[in-house]
Amino acid sequence: MAYVAYSVCRLAFLLENWDLYSISMTAESAIKIFKGGIWFDTSAICYTNILYVVLAMLPFSSPGRNWYRTLTKMLYIIPNAVCILLNLGDSVYYPFGHHRITTRTFNEFGNEDNLGRIFGIEAINHWYLVLLTIVMIWGMYRLYRPSTLHFARPDWKKWAADIVAIGAVTVVAIWGMRGATFFTSTRPIAVSNAHQFAKRPSEANIVLNTPFSLIRTIGKRPPIVPEYFATSQELDAVYTPLHHAAPDSIIPKKKNVVILIVESFATEFIGSLNNNRALDDSTYHGYTPWMDSFIPETLTFEHTFANTGVSIDAMPAILSSIPKMGHGFFLSPYSLNHITSFATELSNWGYHSAFFHGGTNDSMGFQAFARGAGFEEYFGMDEYCKDSRFNGKDDFDGTWAIWDEEFLQYYALKMSEMPQPFVTGVFTASSHHPFAIPEKYKDRFLDEGIHQLHKCIRYTDYSLGRFFDTASRQPWYANTIFVLTADHSSSKTTHQEYKTDAGDNHVPIVIFDPSGEMPRGMQKGMMQQLDILPTVLGWLGYDRDYIAFGNDVLRVPPEERWSFNYNLVPQMYMGDYFLQTDAECNVNGLYDYVNDIMMTTDLKDTMPGKVSEMQKKLKGLMQSYYERMDADSVKVRQPGLPE
Repeated sequence: MAYVAYSVCRLAFLLENWDLYSISMTAESAIKIFKGGIWFDTSAICYTNILYVVLAMLPFSSPGRNWYRTLTKMLYIIPNAVCILLNLGDSVYYPFGHHRITTRTFNEFGNEDNLGRIFGIEAINHWYLVLLTIVMIWGMYRLYRPSTLHFARPDWKKWAADIVAIGAVTVVAIWGMRGATFFTSTRPIAVSNAHQFAKRPSEANIVLNTPFSLIRTIGKRPPIVPEYFATSQELDAVYTPLHHAAPDSIIPKKKNVVILIVESFATEFIGSLNNNRALDDSTYHGYTPWMDSFIPETLTFEHTFANTGVSIDAMPAILSSIPKMGHGFFLSPYSLNHITSFATELSNWGYHSAFFHGGTNDSMGFQAFARGAGFEEYFGMDEYCKDSRFNGKDDFDGTWAIWDEEFLQYYALKMSEMPQPFVTGVFTASSHHPFAIPEKYKDRFLDEGIHQLHKCIRYTDYSLGRFFDTASRQPWYANTIFVLTADHSSSKTTHQEYKTDAGDNHVPIVIFDPSGEMPRGMQKGMMQQLDILPTVLGWLGYDRDYIAFGNDVLRVPPEERWSFNYNLVPQMYMGDYFLQTDAECNVNGLYDYVNDIMMTTDLKDTMPGKVSEMQKKLKGLMQSYYERMDADSVKVRQPGLPE
């Protein structure tokens, strides 16, 4: 009955807001939405009925007693009645907030004293939803059937049966609360996972239900928007994420864009990027012979940084130029916001878009984010296993995903089936714990006794070389811009200079243009993952204004570039310097990370001018981020003008 009630509420939500969804809704997308919604309904139903389940399963429960039967019935009817009321009420609220009701909603209206009047008016205006609520609750009450089993005297058989049943129900309940990811993910489903069942980002709200949205946001207070700068004019003068359209003099280059995100592929492992980095060159050892041969043909920079330390936060940084700000974007209250991405922007030029990851399709929430970021297609393990050119599940590494070599070959060939121009991304998985490589390569990529990860890096490097070899024979290759980076640095560092706060964030970022039109070689200054989107769009000559929190490194001089990181505390690189602050942007330290690799000398007291400059930029970035995220705004207000 609860499942039926949730589905009826979902249908009512869709019909009540039909004018917002009618343009893009098809029978196929509706079926996918309702099927996906079952996982979120399961989680909500398991949570809200937990007390009922516990009482019904207790070994000493006595369903034969009228008072006990009445109690369990009420503990079923009342919570589900509240859930029906919340779901149907949200159908009316949604057009005003454009998101499901969460605990944040109560904070927004906590000081209002006219809510009773508003509810009364809306109840009259939406009398049909009030009637539906009454009918559904009455129906659940009338159709409820208590257990008819009765034991005159509980014996050991009943106790044994109850204990076994409790164990089974506990497993099922935990599975239900976590959602579909019980066996395939390290975290329960979140609000943002709804994107993977939606064609458009806004359709994720149909997939969700209100009790689930409330439960998943309990205890998660929305971040307080800082007010370091009093006016938007003052803020924009310090920092603005607005990027302007390319001037008319630049002829647009509608090249394909291919983005490779390589698991744990840290700068430390790449010999050619460490010629002047390691403290002791005689002990440095690289593991990427193909990458070393590839880098001289690419555009890269002296210092290249990750903006996060975990995989799921790398996708917003690389694909959407969204930094991790305390909590990662994917698990933040803003995860259903409208966002900029390669897919959303290049769709304006008619680009086809797709994202690839060799794991199960719900693994790590990658599919959900890709959908939310506007990618039209997603290719995961399910799609790979349907391709007769490959070996299906036989190519599974046994833990995470399809082996890198095979999946990257699949990636290269699938792009040849896409209309051009296209923008695609892929996330590899083999260079990861438990540090396994295919059996056929156990004698080729040996574990040299430093760390088991290093043989995986060798294997992934080889797989990347094979990908580019195959890609170079495809018809789209010459008209493509390739970007290769890591999701984050590695925790398995062996060199001390990569264990410092400043050294921990180094990852390769290389851009390759087979046509030779883009500059090549090592360039001065820095680049961060946030810079990938604006840099590529700038090089293509993108002709619209857009929002991105990074820099176009081909337009911004080296001395004006910066890099931001917020894993534990806000940190910023600028020029040769590295600034650390606390959560309120109070300065903790300033270091010359280029010449003082081990961060032995704090310069904050001897360089107050540099501290002030970097602290101001950091505050501007953080305030701009929170203001726009809180307002769900990707609008491109002109600098110096009010919103």
